[in-house]
Amino acid sequence: MSEGNGSAILDVRGTRRALQSARGKQKLDLILSAPDPEQLVRALPAQDLYFTLIDLGPDDATELVAMASPEQFRHFVDMSAWRGPEEGPRPSEVLRWLRLSREGGADLEKFREQLMSLDIELLALLLRREVTVHDLTDEEPPPHDPGMAYFTPDRRFLLEFKGSSEYATVRQLIDDLYAQDPFGAGRLLESIRWELPTELEESARRWRDGRLRDIGVPEFEEAISFQARPPQGKEERPKPAPGQALRAAGRPLLDEALDLLSGEELERAEEGVIYAANSALVANRVSLDDPDEVREQLAQARATLSLGLELLSGGEVERAARVLAQTAIRGVFQAGMGEAYRLQSRARKIAASARLPQAQSATVLDEPLESVVQALLRQRPLFHEPGQRRPRALGTRADVAAAEALLDEAEATVALLSALGLSPAELGKKAEDAGLGPAVVKASGALRALVESRLRGEPFSLRAAEEEPKEKPAGLDQKLDELLRSAVHDDAGRRAADRLLVAAAKAA
Repeated sequence: MSEGNGSAILDVRGTRRALQSARGKQKLDLILSAPDPEQLVRALPAQDLYFTLIDLGPDDATELVAMASPEQFRHFVDMSAWRGPEEGPRPSEVLRWLRLSREGGADLEKFREQLMSLDIELLALLLRREVTVHDLTDEEPPPHDPGMAYFTPDRRFLLEFKGSSEYATVRQLIDDLYAQDPFGAGRLLESIRWELPTELEESARRWRDGRLRDIGVPEFEEAISFQARPPQGKEERPKPAPGQALRAAGRPLLDEALDLLSGEELERAEEGVIYAANSALVANRVSLDDPDEVREQLAQARATLSLGLELLSGGEVERAARVLAQTAIRGVFQAGMGEAYRLQSRARKIAASARLPQAQSATVLDEPLESVVQALLRQRPLFHEPGQRRPRALGTRADVAAAEALLDEAEATVALLSALGLSPAELGKKAEDAGLGPAVVKASGALRALVESRLRGEPFSLRAAEEEPKEKPAGLDQKLDELLRSAVHDDAGRRAADRLLVAAAKAA
């Protein structure tokens, strides 16, 4: 595919999608195998390239850092050096990127172009924190030995380092600044003697925030609004076509819809997806130099968009493409979040009914129901699919249906316990009598303790939970089954009874 002035470049859009699915060194190989790797690197959006470097580990991809354009390099620093809205830039992170760029390429001129792309206020703030500047035209050299210090090339300044472990990098930075622009370097050192750090930081922050807004990285308040509950109303949503009630597992609907768009519609849609993903990163205060957390948050944002598209389109790919092209991306995202919040409301009621009075967060539910409920109770509700190690965002209506079924079962479990005289309120009293913490009291253990007590002809007690494991009493399975079946009245109750029967038979 030809772009720009007709130079031969790989399909940039195809490369971006390939980078999304590749992992680790695969991304590096993908770029370096291009006919002109540097041309490809500079054709990539700065944010795509940054996340690629974070996934690789910048220290293992210095050649890509060195290939970046000055604007891309400045974006690396914009994204990684500022940890939070209340924190200033981290000098060590700025110096790290400068060091990586210098190590990755033999072209010193390109490195210095990257260096000079950084805001002068950021460089002044960095140097002010690292060195004390003595202007030898205005003052005598320090009467004492200043330790790690040296004269600038023009012999005008004596720079006294403040004990930083980055001595060599900072000194190299001074040399590079003088080599690029001696007069400008002198003015920079002069300015840091009297510029207030708060003013430097505020100016640097304004430049940085403005650039990020221009490429679709929102400020915190805007990002939080993406995750707000959607407006309540009786919006008519299309019903799925026959045979398409739930999408089968496969490619996300978002990706399929993007494949049907082209030209300006595709460009706008992709910009919207990026904006939604950036909003998730900002709203969740993700450390932008943590590759695992960044990757997980980006995947969750795309999953939420896919769910929103499915809800707004009935699951039809062509209709989903129209929705993506014509609907504000916030509306698509909030449609997906609305389902997550609806499930969260159910989970909150279930958790309240399933806690012992003295419990703070744990419920009497056994796994996997406990993890399903707790994941939905997070600030951003997630779905902990049984058998999976970590929860994830709801990505399809099939996920929503699976979560609904598990919540039905959790409700039925609490109802079964109450019907058998094992309500959380009653179990709370028994747990106190037995000296047990509320977190260790689970439905299966309580049910087994009840049956064992009856088989022994003793009053019900949870003290057996403190005893060493013992052999299963004769008749336990049959008694458990009889007891549970007597309290079952619907399909959710049957599923809850089946799970409790298996868990109680193993408990002790």
